[in-house]
Amino acid sequence: MAETLCLRVCSHFRQDVETALAGLGAKDVRVQSYPAVCTLRPGRCNLAEARETPPPEGSDGALVFLGCDAETRAAPPDPRVHLVKLDHCIHLLAGSDVLEPEIQGGAYLVTAGWLKQWRGHLREMGFDRQTAVEFFRECSRELLLLDTGNDAHALGDLEAMAAYLGLPCRSRYVGLDYLRLFLSGAMAKWRHLAAETKTREILAQANRKVADYAMAFDLLVRLSHITDEEATIAAIQELFAMLFGCTNLVYAQVEEGRVKEIFAAEERPRDRLDLQQALDALHEGYLIMPSGNGFFLRIDYRDTVLGLMLVREIPFPAYRDQYLNLGLAISNLCGLAISNARTFVKLQEAERNLRHERDINARLFQQVRVLADTDPLTELLNRRRFSELAEVEFARAKRYSTPIAVIMLDIDHFKQVNDTYGHAVGDQVLKAISERLRAVRVSDILARYGGEELVALCPETNAREAERFAERLRLALQQHAVETTEGPLQIPASIGVAMLEGGVENLDALIDRADQALYAAKSAGRNCVRVYGRDPDESPS
Repeated sequence: MAETLCLRVCSHFRQDVETALAGLGAKDVRVQSYPAVCTLRPGRCNLAEARETPPPEGSDGALVFLGCDAETRAAPPDPRVHLVKLDHCIHLLAGSDVLEPEIQGGAYLVTAGWLKQWRGHLREMGFDRQTAVEFFRECSRELLLLDTGNDAHALGDLEAMAAYLGLPCRSRYVGLDYLRLFLSGAMAKWRHLAAETKTREILAQANRKVADYAMAFDLLVRLSHITDEEATIAAIQELFAMLFGCTNLVYAQVEEGRVKEIFAAEERPRDRLDLQQALDALHEGYLIMPSGNGFFLRIDYRDTVLGLMLVREIPFPAYRDQYLNLGLAISNLCGLAISNARTFVKLQEAERNLRHERDINARLFQQVRVLADTDPLTELLNRRRFSELAEVEFARAKRYSTPIAVIMLDIDHFKQVNDTYGHAVGDQVLKAISERLRAVRVSDILARYGGEELVALCPETNAREAERFAERLRLALQQHAVETTEGPLQIPASIGVAMLEGGVENLDALIDRADQALYAAKSAGRNCVRVYGRDPDESPS
């Protein structure tokens, strides 16, 4: 669409300018005239109104043709108003190549518009007839009409003025070609300047839009790293607000086709109902609001609806379709971000569940391991686990030639306890003796070897230390009765001790020697300690 333009010219030239424009077919140009300065009293008008008045409504700009204004240095306050400065107003009708020779020849140049008010001009110049005759005869040889052929009365006006002054006169036909050319050039220059201004504005808008898109792209990139759905929704709202210049945004979180939660700076009473109805009515990715100044935009990913964005009261409704197309272009990316956030939450939940199950399994495994490795009654190691651990310590002692001892303990007359008080009391006795064994040697490998027989493997323990440990344990049992449900019972025990010495090649051999020492203690009358390979009467070294 072509720009509309207003031309402001001196009232003397309005008729010629309108005729010239008609010949140019300039239908998008309108003409305004300002009062001729030469017909006004000095100082009454300096064309300020013509220069400072904004273009009329419906016009994109105004050109002011000035040939009489002495104050044309300052630019008009409205940038749409442009000044076309002339050395003299008659330069609208002819160029210097025509005018200068005539002036040099003594001609006084007049126009048809000026001649219509020639008597008023003379009065404004302060002349009566006598002073006018004297002035014009002194400065002019003749009166010369620049005839455009646009005023049939111009020659008559010229002859009347010439007779009044007593000067010869003539007419020179200049037509309207020069005026058309001058106007065409002025309008073309204005359109060029307007196009430049518009181009700069478009470029500035494009740069702003590129900056907005760059920020939007940056935000989209950040969306891909957000792992919380609410934070993702906030970022999407920020993105739409930045692109559309609209702060009245409403986002509906959707699950299984229903509006779950609404995110908005200002939620209105009907928002939830409107959003659900729009969601149910959506057959495409969007729905225009009945008011026309907004739209509903579906946020989905892989045929799953994840959200619904309501963009309402957009600042420039004329650009609604552009906003909508932009929204559709980024809605899939927004849907991907929401889907990623939900998937991340599911993965976190699955990870927590797996971690919980792993912890349960670890505890169960530990419990099973304990059950598999320990005796359920005494909570000491069972014979199998004792053998595994003892083999390791035995091999280390053999490798580094360090002392190691095995102590075997057997409760004396334990069968009588079971027969007299029952197996429940017998179990209480076994548990109590096991606790005392743990209390005396917490660093050793302790086990229930079978029945009422207990065993201890004592690493880094020589014969003297092992015998003292065995004796201390025997005295603890002898001096402190075992509390049972049948009352306190005195429980003696026989103990055998064996050391890693010559001839012992494996753990079984060492245990067998301790068992032989235990048998020797039983044979010696019970409730005593015997060390394998040493005379009972011999003192420990």
